[in-house]
Amino acid sequence: MTKIEIEMDEKILEKAQWMTKWKHCSLDELIASAIEQFSIAEAANYPLIGGWEDEAELVDEILADIMRDRAAHPLNQKFGQSTT
Repeated sequence: MTKIEIEMDEKILEKAQWMTKWKHCSLDELIASAIEQFSIAEAANYPLIGGWEDEAELVDEILADIMRDRAAHPLNQKFGQSTT
């Protein structure tokens, strides 16, 4: 385990101390739990990770189709550039 020192605004510290009493844990445990919860919430809210993490080949095929369509479709050309 690594020991760290952090600086915290008084209002945040008061909230953290209140939460340690409410959750029946130490400040160290509260911060570790918050980090764990935040990392899980972020992954769940990211649709590519949340829904396609086990489908690498399918995602590759989808992206390849998108890139082929983009290259072939004339409306995807930049304005002001000649296509000839």
